[in-house]
Amino acid sequence: MSIRGCPASKLIRLFKKSESNEMGVSLSQLEAHHLCGGDPFGVVDNLIDAKRDGIELEWDRACAIDLATMNTDDSLSLAIERAKSSIHDSFDLELSSSGKRSWILTIKVSHKVNLQRYVGGADFPALKDRIIQRIEDFYESKKETIASMFPTQDLKSYILEKSPDAGTKLTITDIEIELQN
Repeated sequence: MSIRGCPASKLIRLFKKSESNEMGVSLSQLEAHHLCGGDPFGVVDNLIDAKRDGIELEWDRACAIDLATMNTDDSLSLAIERAKSSIHDSFDLELSSSGKRSWILTIKVSHKVNLQRYVGGADFPALKDRIIQRIEDFYESKKETIASMFPTQDLKSYILEKSPDAGTKLTITDIEIELQN
């Protein structure tokens, strides 16, 4: 016997597995995700792994990520893996204006995947563009007063105060700024 294309016994075993892990998922939710083309078996396994690792993720959000990452190199399990620990990206930026000393900065951005904003959220290139814009705005407003010492701590505060990670699938965990001059 099958429930709309999925063997009933498999869905019932999956339902019991989700109940034993206190997921609060109904049999109809499992069936609905299967009917949407999703993988309810993989979602339940990934939710169990996320719960074990202390990552907060709800059934609806996990299903959305599963469906959004179908037929791509991305997946729910990869998203959860990226949410476990910080990823570090760095880039260099040169700031200069006529008649002023030029500054070369190395910006190291530590970030984690934010599963609540994963579907539809922009990735690191958008976050990098926002950080660069904040740095350029800061430099433009302070270039007359910056002489021999670049205020890296003030710059870090300036970058973070506007939450450049909003609207991205990432959450900034730290920013380090080093002078290369």
